[in-house]
Amino acid sequence: MFYYQTSIHSHFDAACRAFAQANNLEDVAYAVGMRVQVLRNKLNPAQPHRMTVDELLAITDYTEDARLLDGMLAQINCLPSVPVNNTTENNMQLCALTASASVGAIAGEAVSPEKMTAARKNAILDRANEAIRSISMLVYTVEARFQSAPVLAAAVDLVTGNAAGLM
Repeated sequence: MFYYQTSIHSHFDAACRAFAQANNLEDVAYAVGMRVQVLRNKLNPAQPHRMTVDELLAITDYTEDARLLDGMLAQINCLPSVPVNNTTENNMQLCALTASASVGAIAGEAVSPEKMTAARKNAILDRANEAIRSISMLVYTVEARFQSAPVLAAAVDLVTGNAAGLM
């Protein structure tokens, strides 16, 4: 059904570098029960040490920074992670506004004549991932709203179906 292919680009390595720059590694290492130098080595693609799945989960859980997961998913040509536990009816407008703002920022970067640096590339990718997450959470919220009230969903389907027949 799905054929995952590993990308020729080093998305995970780039995500490790971006994560190391964006987070206080001393705090992260202490929180997940690891020495700081070991964490630095695991985030450095030039080192032979590799992160385990349990370490990746612990780090992501502590920092709430999905860069490492998103880099891993990008490495196998998948879209970024979506934390569906953050979806509620109360944040539906926030998801829509965040998605719009992120897409607008990306559009601004697309027309910018500035040189494409690693930092700029990371900022654009972070915005794109944020937009995908926000739109996905919006979809989950809308689905949950209709699934929570099956009578309402049936009524909407009935009215929509009848309205189409009347025209």
